[in-house]
Amino acid sequence: MALALKGIFVIGAKRTPFCKYGGSLRELPASHVYAAAAKEALNSGNLDPSLVDSTIVGNVNFLSQCDGGKTSRYCGIYSGVPIEKPALGVNKTCGSGLQAVITSAVELSTGAADLCLTGGTELMSSLPFLVRDFRFGSTLGSSYHFEDYYKKQFFDSYSRLTLEKMAENIAQKYKISRDEADRYAFKSHSKWKAGRDSNIFNDEITSLTVNLRKKEFLLSIDELFDTKIDMDTVANAPSLLDDGNVVTSLNSSMPADGAAALVLANEAAIERNSLTPLARVSGWACVGSDPLEPGLATVDAVNRLLKVTGTDIDTVDLFEINETFASQVLATIKQLKVDESKVNINGGALVLGNPVAATGARLAVHLVHLINRRRAKRAIAVSSCGGGQGVAVMFESV
Repeated sequence: MALALKGIFVIGAKRTPFCKYGGSLRELPASHVYAAAAKEALNSGNLDPSLVDSTIVGNVNFLSQCDGGKTSRYCGIYSGVPIEKPALGVNKTCGSGLQAVITSAVELSTGAADLCLTGGTELMSSLPFLVRDFRFGSTLGSSYHFEDYYKKQFFDSYSRLTLEKMAENIAQKYKISRDEADRYAFKSHSKWKAGRDSNIFNDEITSLTVNLRKKEFLLSIDELFDTKIDMDTVANAPSLLDDGNVVTSLNSSMPADGAAALVLANEAAIERNSLTPLARVSGWACVGSDPLEPGLATVDAVNRLLKVTGTDIDTVDLFEINETFASQVLATIKQLKVDESKVNINGGALVLGNPVAATGARLAVHLVHLINRRRAKRAIAVSSCGGGQGVAVMFESV
């Protein structure tokens, strides 16, 4: 599935600070966190929430909040969208935020809606523990174990491999060394720090008030798991696999909390409300690929997007590639033969963490502002998705 678009525009784009697992956002509902970004996205575009026709929000781990599968609905209501306007939740694992943008673009291009509130939100800190073989009775003397999503490597039912093992296999197949993966991961941290020091993120981050441990404070910057990481620390991290030597916890993305919101509109809404676009959504692609190499679906997605839009990859100024694992990003760069200096120029999930459904939306938010800051013409946000899928969206200047 892929489509070139013409009259779809981004009017507002904001995100919350991304916070480490167990950090400052841990006690907030995912819908409240999203609403903080969405309200600011609407305000930045001088938009009244009543103009929103549909709310489409990515959210994967809906069991982590009391609203469950209703999270997307309340994302809209808490953002000020009228109750009579519908909402849709999107789950495409790491590609959920970008898929939400695509689904919104489809509604706008078909005339089903003129203005959509979209993005993604994820609070991984509130994921519950899992206890198996207990619900329907137990036997005398049986022991039970709490499984933690944060620590346990779960096997994929199709491949019978963990994500970590598949990332290790990609490193071996595409000749990505441990040193290359570690240096890429450390570079992600360095680029983020340089961006922070240069106030690169000021245009995209919105602050929100948080109550934690009976204290109220304003959260306005990204909250990382380690702000003083150095190359020696990364290089000395142990392998995550007994039979591996490339993938470690420090060249892999960490669980995190956060939300990102975008406001999309078609030409009719822009003309009717005298809106000023930040960027144009010029195309998208969704592909299926080998479930044994889910991290390389990014390559197929980008190539499909370039084909449907008739674009030469050398004319793309910026790429945001989801950094689930360093090995996957490096293999994607090699396969696409893209200049690494164009990729994740301010760091990515290896430093910010990966709040699954929010990550793709953050890629989009960041690119929209980068296009304007750097006067770039064209940019692509792309993410692999569990099970062997890829999703990519192209943005252009206006």
